[in-house]
Amino acid sequence: MKLISAFLDTFTNKQSRYSSKRFERFAVFVSMLIATDIYLVMAIFKCSISATDLMIVCGGWLAYAGFNIVQGRKDKDN
Repeated sequence: MKLISAFLDTFTNKQSRYSSKRFERFAVFVSMLIATDIYLVMAIFKCSISATDLMIVCGGWLAYAGFNIVQGRKDKDN
């Protein structure tokens, strides 16, 4: 129960041990990962995926990972 209240406190003005930015980034990451995984699985089973499509998806993952690293370092500096 304490974990849930601590999680909810991150989105209010109360003092919290956890960072709301990290929760938000994690939620966006998980939703993007699930969406692209579903796309890849459907395309692979239909045999309709090309190498270009796979490179675009992997490029998106790498770009997002780089963005998260940069944002994490900015947060540490502040």
